[in-house]
Amino acid sequence: MERFPPPAPSLLAPAGSLPAVTAALSAGADAVYVGVRSLSRGGRAGLPLEEVGPAVAACRGSGARLHAAVNAIPASGEVPAFLAAISRLRDEGVSEVILNDPGAIALVRREFPAMPVCASVGLSAVNPEDARAYRELGANAIVLPSAVRPQEVPSIKSASGLRVEVFAYCRSEFLLHGKCGLSGYAVEGTDAGTASAKRGGSCHLVCRAFPVPRDPRSIEDELSVWIAAGADVFKIEGRELSPAAVGTLVARFRRKLDAAIGATRGTGG
Repeated sequence: MERFPPPAPSLLAPAGSLPAVTAALSAGADAVYVGVRSLSRGGRAGLPLEEVGPAVAACRGSGARLHAAVNAIPASGEVPAFLAAISRLRDEGVSEVILNDPGAIALVRREFPAMPVCASVGLSAVNPEDARAYRELGANAIVLPSAVRPQEVPSIKSASGLRVEVFAYCRSEFLLHGKCGLSGYAVEGTDAGTASAKRGGSCHLVCRAFPVPRDPRSIEDELSVWIAAGADVFKIEGRELSPAAVGTLVARFRRKLDAAIGATRGTGG
């Protein structure tokens, strides 16, 4: 019986605007993820809901997919509006929503059973038991924190059956990736009720005021190792980047990933 190689891992690019979506696609992204205004970390910096449809159309025109980061956690009185927003994203053609709360995952799975859900890095799943728990809640995929190493990926995939996403490029964090409470504090000139990134407000990056490493973390020279370990998606962080910066970064990783895929398959990996 003829054996076929597994699907090649894909490149998931960031975009904070429609021009950035176009730049990511032109540079070779297989999929693009965007924040949605008032529903994701960054507050007003995401795409407004009315721009989601054009972003989906741009992706489809390039044979790519659009994912939406919905990192805000609704309070009890906000659940109807939250579900209405998810419904609109589905109707606009978003391929997947990225959620960072167990209750939100369970809620979306119950109300929208056909909607693919990715468990965000904000959930900080670092072992097979974590991943299995999110699968049981309804996740289809999971983003692993940068603290997880390649040798840990096979057991996580085997236990959960989830699609595994890893950061190919992200900012360095001195906390476990995705676990930060600092952004929930109000800053001068900000409404305390909307300051938290978990409530649709902005992440004020207060961690950058500390003397910690600021060079981005990149695994571009380790891609073959991660492919062999079973990583399905290589994700680039940077929804705040300009379209030009997004294009440059995505093009660089497209070249690196294509070379790593070729090398891995050429050696029978």
